[in-house]
Amino acid sequence: MKADPQTEAEVADLVARLISSLSRTDAQATIALFAPDADVLAVGTGADEARVGLEAIRALVERDVAQSESRSIRLQWQNVSAAGPVAWVAAEAVGHATGGGGEVELPLRITAVLERRDGTWLVQQLHVSTPGAAQAAGQSFPTSLDAVTSVVEQERVDLCNCAAPDGTVTLLFTDIENSTPLAEALGDLRWIELLREHNAIVRECIALHGGSEVKTIGDAFMVAFGSARRALLCAIDIQRAIEVYCTEHPEHAVRVRIGLHSGEPVREGNDFYGKSVVLASRIAGQARGGEILVSSLLRELAESAGDIRFDDGCESALKGLAGTHRLYAVLRA
Repeated sequence: MKADPQTEAEVADLVARLISSLSRTDAQATIALFAPDADVLAVGTGADEARVGLEAIRALVERDVAQSESRSIRLQWQNVSAAGPVAWVAAEAVGHATGGGGEVELPLRITAVLERRDGTWLVQQLHVSTPGAAQAAGQSFPTSLDAVTSVVEQERVDLCNCAAPDGTVTLLFTDIENSTPLAEALGDLRWIELLREHNAIVRECIALHGGSEVKTIGDAFMVAFGSARRALLCAIDIQRAIEVYCTEHPEHAVRVRIGLHSGEPVREGNDFYGKSVVLASRIAGQARGGEILVSSLLRELAESAGDIRFDDGCESALKGLAGTHRLYAVLRA
């Protein structure tokens, strides 16, 4: 039931004060907006972020405050409904957090159930979380790779400037294996810290090998190269750097999967997006953590130098693509 204008304005004011207190990392001001009831509830993204009671919620807010140097939340939209002294609100926002010398920006989903007591609206239930792994439209079980592929197809990103003289572009897709359960286990701020460090490692390797970062969503990257060899060397360096990171941070150990394919966007035109981008993404999705998989065409382009070795390959069925495709794993020392 749509709220009347006065109720909508009052609830909007409460949401604004809630966002302001969370942005200021003011735990006391945040807790003051909740009803003083034993069964008040706050839920976040993490597996341990379902808290009942004011003291448990206060501990959650204070933990979040301790794990970031600063943060801000920008409201994008909200919808308010009400029936008598009860109101419920749904909203989306963008959160920005800094910590450990880095920063990250993530989408937020907010829902709340409110009760009016003595003319004051109080929070009975609050849910603030980040969408899991940037779920792609039309997919019930999300992956970051799907999200990147979907956005790039919609935007028709011009890759001609990334092409080799013969028009060939090599695409590299990479993401963290099982990132959704990992994010849930770590909780929002610890996941953000890991994501920032992972992304910094990947970007350093991209820059070193002259790649162009086409699109990044969450932990997934799409990168374009004008050279199949440089793309492969970048992939190898990413895996090596992630292995070093995991040795140094065993509490945040991750496994990265990488897939590569080469295509010719100049001659294929828009069909490049229907074939090459999807194929490269699906190859990455077929890879196991720590593995680099490539298409048969990329192997042909790269193997002549003799310094990058591949296994014998295997036929694989790829989601959404007809037939089978022969994929080769890079053999690393």
